[in-house]
Amino acid sequence: MDGLKSISCGIKGLDEILGGMMSPSTILVAGTAGVGKTIMSLQMLSNASKKGEKALYIPITTESTEKLKMYNSTLDFFDNSFEVHPMNRQLAEKDPLTTLIEIGNIIESVKPDRLVIDPVTPLGFGFIEQEKRRFFYTLDSMLQERNMLTFLVGELLKTELHNSVVSHLSDGIIYLTREDSNSKADHRMEFIKMRGLDPGIRSEITSRKYLYNINSTGFAVYPHLKPEKKITLDDTRVGTGIPGLDGMFDGGLLKYNSLLVAGTPGTGKKIFGLQFIMQGLKNNEAGIVVTFEDTPHQMILDAKRMGWDLERYIDDGLLFFICNNPSEIYPGEHAANIKENIETNNINRVFFDGTNHLELSMPDNLELRGYLYSMTNYLKSRNITSLFTTDTAPSECPGNEKIDAASIMDSVLVLHNSRARDRRYMCVTKSRGTKHKRSIKEYAITENGIKLRTDTLI
Repeated sequence: MDGLKSISCGIKGLDEILGGMMSPSTILVAGTAGVGKTIMSLQMLSNASKKGEKALYIPITTESTEKLKMYNSTLDFFDNSFEVHPMNRQLAEKDPLTTLIEIGNIIESVKPDRLVIDPVTPLGFGFIEQEKRRFFYTLDSMLQERNMLTFLVGELLKTELHNSVVSHLSDGIIYLTREDSNSKADHRMEFIKMRGLDPGIRSEITSRKYLYNINSTGFAVYPHLKPEKKITLDDTRVGTGIPGLDGMFDGGLLKYNSLLVAGTPGTGKKIFGLQFIMQGLKNNEAGIVVTFEDTPHQMILDAKRMGWDLERYIDDGLLFFICNNPSEIYPGEHAANIKENIETNNINRVFFDGTNHLELSMPDNLELRGYLYSMTNYLKSRNITSLFTTDTAPSECPGNEKIDAASIMDSVLVLHNSRARDRRYMCVTKSRGTKHKRSIKEYAITENGIKLRTDTLI
């Protein structure tokens, strides 16, 4: 038998997490009904077949071959070039030994590089525990004779894994689950066991859960957003685009900084962010606007009123929008989309409008903070200048606001509407790694954007 080799999983995001699957090996894909075990299996087989592998699918099912084909045809990714040999589930439960022989004959006939038996748990159903173990030891020996990657799909609760003989015989265990939170269900993947991986990588992988999503286009797993491995921070200064503000940051923001602009609705946070992006576009710096509340079209119209032609930069391939309904996004998918856009388009600036909207998709405050922490660290590792906005409760004086995300950001700027004077003020409350002026400045929202008075008010 040849040595272990790493081959593609055929699932978006999974290769990035695992670095590929070890072959030959046996992987148990377990979970309850409806978590996507079959779709994941079919996608792995379809992609393997497209790449020239000989793939075999043995469904243990009560469905007819025609009905299976009808279901599979609804999946955009499905490729019918791999072998499908369905086996009757009732017969498999009643006569497992005959089923075992038939599986062996099919494998010997097809000689696959990749095999899926879905599900394997009905096999040996009528046996007592000792006979069931003997049955699966025989199945395992039969699988080991061939130099292939095998996926055994198991209908199992997580609490049942420890006592399952299939778990003990598997080289890896991937557990899929559905977690309901408020009005939305999250799907999460765990790696209970993965042999053949570097111990350091294995320890990291098996200690975390990963969000995944399922739709007609396929099964996608979302790796946790991580900073670049090799980081060399660029401490040059970049302009904010707000006349008079750069002086408050000792000459501008450090290139790798994340700036949080906080204030009540109506203080001009969105205009601030667009002005920041425009400053970069004028200097040929590519930018992304991440928005939840407004559509790209609405932002383009808002910018046009300020005299900023965003469409020109969209056409030039310098400006991109990522717009999502916050109640419908998967945080992992959202982060992956931002990452892909950044790396594809060589982005220099990011405007993330409204971190408070993320509370709809991440009601758990720790999860939300973790998302923002991962995002800012990733952006910093790529020397991207980023601006985030968030809503705050009204206060008597700028700088007294309680802002949860402030500790995560490099710099914090608070915008304030004064009811007494009918004026607007701003102050820098934090600027990591650089001197900053804590003086309160008056600003105005003009037809050309935000501008500061040059004199200090307090």
